[in-house]
Amino acid sequence: MPITIINRRLDLQEFRDYISNYNFGSQPANKLVIHHTWRPTKDKWGGAVSIQGLKRYYEGKGWPAGPHIFVADDGIWLFSPMREDGIHAAELNNRSIGIEVVGDYDNERWNGRTKENALGTIKLLMSQLKIESQNVFFHRDVSSKTCPGKDITKEWLFSELDDFRILPRIPGIPGVSRAMEGVVSVSAPIPGLTSLDDEVKIPVWSAEAVAWVHRNRLFEIHSDEDVRDAVKFYRFYKLMKES
Repeated sequence: MPITIINRRLDLQEFRDYISNYNFGSQPANKLVIHHTWRPTKDKWGGAVSIQGLKRYYEGKGWPAGPHIFVADDGIWLFSPMREDGIHAAELNNRSIGIEVVGDYDNERWNGRTKENALGTIKLLMSQLKIESQNVFFHRDVSSKTCPGKDITKEWLFSELDDFRILPRIPGIPGVSRAMEGVVSVSAPIPGLTSLDDEVKIPVWSAEAVAWVHRNRLFEIHSDEDVRDAVKFYRFYKLMKES
């Protein structure tokens, strides 16, 4: 039985914009159900290729729909439309959004960008749909499975959600986040490095200078010392411009 999926990948900022304008229907979801994929694991995840494989898997089971979201290192993948009931958690399917976190979490917790994307997705949906913590369920609440993994507990999840903040980007530096008021630094990919896992903490007071240096391609930011040099260059530039 063919099923219709969205098959679109978003980052957290795009997902925030997407759900802020999304039509959740006359009876929007009033609960979230958290899963882990178990298989594929994080190492075996192939983005769009995996999404198509999962589509075939659910079609093979004869399901008319699947979960709504797959969260991975590479982004937030939209699967079944969130305005419609999906199939993912038996009696919890009605008016719920099923969130699959890519990986096997029986022996480890979410980490890296998967953790960031998962926490952000959950927090944004809770806020948008006004879902309280008591209406955030685990698959194992209605199943003999360990899903979303034995190492994922509600105590840990809600503690992480309390501390998690989603920061808008700094214009001019793709992938770099602008800190909101009260936040002292942001984590960002270092411009010029090929690995997105290499990160430097950019203090709020330096964000404008770092953006200027990056925009004008003066030098790459690889370290705290480079951040300080960026501030010096920017201050000198502003001084010369104002004189």
